[in-house]
Amino acid sequence: MQRKSQSISINTIIIAAIALAVLVVLFLVFTGRFKMFSEGVRESALTCDKGCKAVGYSSGSVEPEGSCASDSTPISGGFEDVQQDEDCCCRQSNI
Repeated sequence: MQRKSQSISINTIIIAAIALAVLVVLFLVFTGRFKMFSEGVRESALTCDKGCKAVGYSSGSVEPEGSCASDSTPISGGFEDVQQDEDCCCRQSNI
């Protein structure tokens, strides 16, 4: 006598996994846990000072476009704190 067995289809497993992921995201959004994630992303944004330090300068400041001091170098890039009409001016320390 042969036994007939039933198995769960792969489509059912995939749909259940997607539904579980959606439920986890909804849980995080409605309990406020998602806020911690967005704050962490905001803290890691690239600012002028962080960008200058990353390329070897000691500090960076945001100045109006074309008005970097003689002892500083403007660098280009997309920085969180630099608007369209401003430059990121990097200074090397005088040690």
